[in-house]
Amino acid sequence: MYWLFLQLKQRNNSTTTTSSSNKLTSSYYYHASSLPFIYKTVSQSFDEIAAKYQDHECFYFKNEGKRYTFKSFQDEIDSLAAVLIELGFEKNDRLAVWLPNTSENVVVAFAASKIGLIKVNINPAYVERELEYCINKVECKGIVLSPSIKSIESLSILRRLVPELDQYSTSRELFSKNLPTLKHIILTGKPLSISGFHSYNDLIEHGKKISHHSKLHERQISVNPDSPAAIFYTSGTTGQPKAATVTHFSLINMAQAQWEHFGPYFTCICVPIPLFHMLGEVGGKLNTALAKCKVVFPAILPDPVATMQAIHDEKCTALIGAPIIFRDILSHPDRKKYDLTSLKLGVIAASPMYYGFLRQLEKEIPIERIAQTYGLTESSGLITSGLWAGDGDSKRRLGSIGRCMQRIEIKIADRDGNTVPIGQQGEICARYYPVMAGYYGDPDKTQETITPSGWLRTGDQATMDEDGYLYFVGRQKEMIIRGGVNIYPVEIEKVIVEHPSVAEAQVFSIPDERHDEEVCAWIKLKPNAPSCQVEDIKKFLSDKLAFFKIPKHIRIVDQFITTTTGKVQKFKLSQIMICFGLAAPREHSDKEQHKDGGDHFASNGNVKRLASRICANSNSTQSFLTQARAHVAQLNSNPSFAQVRQNKTQEMAYIESDDKAALLSSNCTQYFNGLAVARNADKKMQRQQQKDHTTGAPLFQKIVSSLFGSKDRSSDDD
Repeated sequence: MYWLFLQLKQRNNSTTTTSSSNKLTSSYYYHASSLPFIYKTVSQSFDEIAAKYQDHECFYFKNEGKRYTFKSFQDEIDSLAAVLIELGFEKNDRLAVWLPNTSENVVVAFAASKIGLIKVNINPAYVERELEYCINKVECKGIVLSPSIKSIESLSILRRLVPELDQYSTSRELFSKNLPTLKHIILTGKPLSISGFHSYNDLIEHGKKISHHSKLHERQISVNPDSPAAIFYTSGTTGQPKAATVTHFSLINMAQAQWEHFGPYFTCICVPIPLFHMLGEVGGKLNTALAKCKVVFPAILPDPVATMQAIHDEKCTALIGAPIIFRDILSHPDRKKYDLTSLKLGVIAASPMYYGFLRQLEKEIPIERIAQTYGLTESSGLITSGLWAGDGDSKRRLGSIGRCMQRIEIKIADRDGNTVPIGQQGEICARYYPVMAGYYGDPDKTQETITPSGWLRTGDQATMDEDGYLYFVGRQKEMIIRGGVNIYPVEIEKVIVEHPSVAEAQVFSIPDERHDEEVCAWIKLKPNAPSCQVEDIKKFLSDKLAFFKIPKHIRIVDQFITTTTGKVQKFKLSQIMICFGLAAPREHSDKEQHKDGGDHFASNGNVKRLASRICANSNSTQSFLTQARAHVAQLNSNPSFAQVRQNKTQEMAYIESDDKAALLSSNCTQYFNGLAVARNADKKMQRQQQKDHTTGAPLFQKIVSSLFGSKDRSSDDD
C-alpha cells in the first residue's frame, strides 16, 4: 500500500495549472479534476440518455441509409439482447464481431454490454489464419459477420475454417474442430438459404416478441461495471496481436472525460475510423451513452468522398480519425465541391503528425481547430490532448501531443522507471482508471506492460515541458542503434518533410554487419512536386543532420504499407529492403564495391536478426529460416516462376502468378519468400535497375504494389 500513499500524496500536491511560480521541474504531471466518476455499465448509461432524448436522432449509417433515434436504436438493442440470452449466452462469454462500420456492429456492442458479454472486435480485413487466431485466442462462443466486405468473401473464409457447417443445424450448438469454442454464427444482411447460420434480421424480429421479459432486466442489473466489456486486438505493427481487455468502467469514464473536453464541438460527429479501433469506439460511438448528440458513419470502410459528402449533408461539427483520413481529404481533387465549413474540430490520433501538416489541414480543408492526441489500445482511449493548450497556443496544440486527460497521472521515466528531469527524454508512462484489465490469456505480457505500482508502460519516448505538455520523440521499439548510437526515426522524418517536394517520410532500419543497424527511408512526394531524386534528398539533409543520421538507403514510393487505421508497418518496410538486397553483410572498400553499387543480399546472420525482430509470431528464428528456404524452393519449381526466368519479364508474370493470393497473406514468412523469389528470378535485371540506388525502378514499385495492394487501401490488413 506504500505506493498508493505516495500516489495520493503526489496527487494532493498537484494542480491543473502551472503558473510561473509553480512550473514543473520533474517530468510528472497529474490532471486534477472535479469530474465525478460514473459507476455504471455502458448500456445502463445509454438507457438513461435514451430515456431523456427518445426522439433525437443519435446514429446515421450513410452507406445503409439507416437513421436511428435513441428510442428506435434502444428497441433494436433490447431485441438482440433478449434473443442472445435465449441462445444461451452467459455473462463474460466472448462474442466476436467481424464487421466493418455497420449498424449491426454498433447494436451488437450495446446489446453485449446489456447482458454482460465481452465484445471481441476483429478487423474485417483479416483472412483465414488471422480469424482463427483471434477466435481461439479468447475462446469466442459466437461470431457476427457479413457474407462479404468489398472483395473479402468473409462467409467463404469462415466456411473453410468450419467445414462442419454443412452438417450443422441452428437448433443445436455447433461443434468445430478448428474453432472448438464457437457455438453460434450470426449472419447479417439478407437471409440466405444455407444451413448453420442464424440470420441477424430474423433474430431481431424474434427478439421483439420477447424483449419485454423480465430476464433481460434481471440480467442487465446483474452486470458489474468493473467487469470486462470489450476486447481490442492491438495493431499488428510489430507482430502477433495481443488481446487488450477493457472494462465498462474504463470505457464509460474515458468517454465522459473526452465529452467534457470535446463536447462543445461534438454536436454531430463524423466517424470514418473503423470501430475495431479504440478511437472509433470511445471517441465516436460511446458519445451517445453520455449526451444528446449524433454520430455519423459515412461508409463501412474509410472513404474520403463518402466522408466529405457526409460532412456536407449532415453539417458535421467534428471529424475524428487517423492522419490518413485527413490526408486523403486534403489531397482529394474534388474536395472543393463539398462544403466542409461546418467542422469546428478535427481530432487526430493513431500517429503523431507534424506542425506544418496540421496547420495546413486547418487552413485548407478548412477546420477551425485541430487537436493532436495520443493514446493506446491499452489505455481505453486518449492519454493526452493538444486541445488543452487552447486556440491561442497553436505551438503546443499542434506541436506537442498535448497534456494528459482529466484524473490521469503521467510521467516520463528512465529505464528503471524513475521520473526524469523536465526536458529529458524517457518513456511515457501513465497511471489512471482507463488502463486495460490486461491482455487476455497473457499474464506475462500484461506484467511487462503494467508495473506492480499500476503504471502503464507505453514503449514510446517523449519529453515533458514545464507545463506538463508532451513532445513525441519516437517509439522505443523503433529506436535505431547504429554503431552504439541511439537514433530516433521521428527526428529524421521531421527534417525530411521540410524538403519542399516531400509529403511524407518513414525512417526505419535494416541489419548491418559493421554498424549493427543502418538507417533507411521511404519517401512520398507531394502531388505535382518538382523533380526530386535520392541525391537531392541526401544533399538537403547534409547540413541539417549528423552524417550518421542521414539514411544510407532511400526509396521514393507511391505508398507505404499500413494497417487499416493508417499506422505504417515499418517492420514490413525493413523486410522489403532486406529482400531487395540492401542489408550489406559487411562494409567494402572502393576496390571491393560490387557493380550494383554496394547493395547485397542479407547474410544468414542478418536475416536471423531481422527475423527475430520482425517475425515475433514465428516459433523461432530457425523455424522462420527453415520455412523460408522450403517455400522458396517450392516456388522456384512453380511453372509461373520458371516462365519468369525464361523470358525475363518477371514483373508482370509475378504480378499475375497464381501464387499471388498466397503471397498476399500478412504472414511475415510469406512476404520474405515472395520477395526473395522475385528478387532472385533475374538477378542481372534487378542489379541493373538498382545499381545507382535511384527510385522509380519498375520491379520494386510493381512488386510492392502487387503484394500490398493498390492505392485503394480501404481494407488493409491490420
